[in-house]
Amino acid sequence: MTYGLLTPEVPLGPFEGTEITVWSTQGKQAKLHVSASCSYIRSAGVARREVALDATVVGRLCPRCAEFGAWARRGTGLGIFLEALSGLGLLYQLDNYGAADEDAYSDDDVNQAAAVLNRTPSSGQNDTEDQDEDDAWEALREAQAVREQVFDEWRRAASSLHRAHQILSLFPWLEPWAATRVQLKRDRLNALLGQASRLVTTDVLILSAAVLAMDDPALPEDDPAFTPLGSPAEVARQLRSLWHRWQHKVADGWDHPSQQTYLAHYLTDGMSSRRKGRDEMLARAGVLLAEWQAEAEKGTASGQAERDVIARLPHPDAAGRRVYGDSPLSRLTEWELGVLASYTVETHWEQFTVALRVPEPVAARLLSRNGSALSCIAQDAAVAAAPELPPEEEQPLGPGVFDDTPVSDRRPVTAAHLRALRLASRDPDQLYLVFSMTAGPEVIALTVLERRCAAGWEGVIIAGADDLPGTLVEARRDAASADSAPDGESVWLPRVHNSRNPDFGRSLSTGEGERLLVRLCKGRQDVNRALRSLALARGVRDLRELDGRYEDEGRRLGPITRDVWHGLLAMEQLDLEPFEPASDTGSGSGLPLGVLAPVQVYTTDAAGQYEGRAHSPACRHLRDRGVASDDDLVTIEQLLQNTRFDPCSKCGGYAIRRLSETQVAYYRAAHRLHDLTQTVGRTTARRQDSSSLLTELDELEDLQSTDAWFDSDGTGARRWRRTVSQLRSTLTAATRE
Repeated sequence: MTYGLLTPEVPLGPFEGTEITVWSTQGKQAKLHVSASCSYIRSAGVARREVALDATVVGRLCPRCAEFGAWARRGTGLGIFLEALSGLGLLYQLDNYGAADEDAYSDDDVNQAAAVLNRTPSSGQNDTEDQDEDDAWEALREAQAVREQVFDEWRRAASSLHRAHQILSLFPWLEPWAATRVQLKRDRLNALLGQASRLVTTDVLILSAAVLAMDDPALPEDDPAFTPLGSPAEVARQLRSLWHRWQHKVADGWDHPSQQTYLAHYLTDGMSSRRKGRDEMLARAGVLLAEWQAEAEKGTASGQAERDVIARLPHPDAAGRRVYGDSPLSRLTEWELGVLASYTVETHWEQFTVALRVPEPVAARLLSRNGSALSCIAQDAAVAAAPELPPEEEQPLGPGVFDDTPVSDRRPVTAAHLRALRLASRDPDQLYLVFSMTAGPEVIALTVLERRCAAGWEGVIIAGADDLPGTLVEARRDAASADSAPDGESVWLPRVHNSRNPDFGRSLSTGEGERLLVRLCKGRQDVNRALRSLALARGVRDLRELDGRYEDEGRRLGPITRDVWHGLLAMEQLDLEPFEPASDTGSGSGLPLGVLAPVQVYTTDAAGQYEGRAHSPACRHLRDRGVASDDDLVTIEQLLQNTRFDPCSKCGGYAIRRLSETQVAYYRAAHRLHDLTQTVGRTTARRQDSSSLLTELDELEDLQSTDAWFDSDGTGARRWRRTVSQLRSTLTAATRE
């Protein structure tokens, strides 16, 4: 595959003069490289330089760097612009589908294939009179191969032209320079459209539309010919299946119904070829298919009247993510492609619409949206409903929106800038630190930012995940790696139940989240990038905003990966027994929640209001999907008070945001105090044990710790100290006895 090569003739627009870092050997005309490790460097004496990007610099770039090099950091304005040009971007698209290649079929080839494909029983020709049956089938298969390749090239050419228009709309200074090659692509696309139109017949398209509009026919379930199928109920089921299979095969294809007679053989699935009555049943089924065809042909009488229709093509980027090779035509059925090829009057690839003039049966099917992926409207209705929109005054993408310029110089981000980011960037779905005068600094996902910009939000992007300082990220990575489990051992910490163990509660901590993330990413993905994502995700107020989306093939997308979810959330549950109310029947100690009260809890059902049990984001029943937008968000305090919460036995029902060191310390201290309460309550402490227990109580009453664990109003601290004081009194009394 040959990618587009940046040349000095490509206009740089507002990015001309931007400072970039290059490496080169000695000499004024030495080639410039974007990396000191470029394989084209043949000398050891390479120096780093800062140069202003212009045509001269582009002309001096080494061929490999000009084609593949990343001269700017990803996510910056210049980086987005260069990504849009390079690889499979604009330069590649302009170089393709501008003329017929050596594998393309000529008009003579297409005409010969059309002559074979358009033969029907009504043409009066009998293939067996001219050639044997094998030759006839071979000719038909070759003609069908021609049709498939022509339509496939038409789809790819349409996708290429559409993508070129997408990029040019984001960088308008490129349009005059690219105009000639864009016109060549238009001409080639029109030529392919003409070839495709000759490979389908309008009579078949009209008949297919009539077939889809047919009501379910009366089925001869009592006909003796169908006795081999079984009981009357089974006969009815099989014939109903045959009808639906025939209807949809004819309605969605571009072959004549007479070529679908083979469908009758589905009735013989699992039936011996020597079964009595089998041949008679197939003959009767063939007659039935012919009757359905004749009934459909009666509905084509209005085929002479024509209507003007505007069709909007299904957008190839509807999933919100760039997919190379996807086409505005790739999601259409054969019938829809045939309609576009046969009835197109004018195509507007910029607006993604096609003007059609179609017969009445075809228009009725398109306008009813019955079985069509095209969004269609009558032309007169489209003209009447077209609003008068003010011209868009958004500035094109340039320096100062995503760049590492001083924050005070940042330009407000607009919907057009975000479209450029999503179109050109290899990984636009990430988190961004933004600032607005209304909400101040926030961390939000790109999808949220897009919705806000569309609603009129005004703000600037301060940083993305890739902008975070590498020194901080690398320090946390090294610390997490040093504390990681050896290879071959489980990445998950074993559950510790002894509250006096230093590792008790560690699995809930943010530090353990980082260690776990480093271990999960090892050998699979960029650890530094995952840690950057985790750092920004910690600033998101409501994790439900990070809900991913689904592409057509079902792959989940979102600003953070599954591994980052595990670094962000503890997928195990807190032991809340120390905080439950003390009672004669219960085992709680009634301790205050303190700093644990506001800890966020994510679950599918916090209030027990839905059928089934509540699940955590990592439950196997949910396929470890992360937090979804329709999940419930409550706090530990609210969850503790909810008596209707019904958790899944596999996952515990919820996940929590990982705890800070202060929260882990209090969680551990609360369990130690609770265990002491249970110990003292069960037995009378012996004299030799009381001194160690009193020492432990002194540690738990440390004023400096308790001040960090509770609110400033003092209520929680007083409850904590009162519990400690009561235990001390009990132990002291036991010591005196």
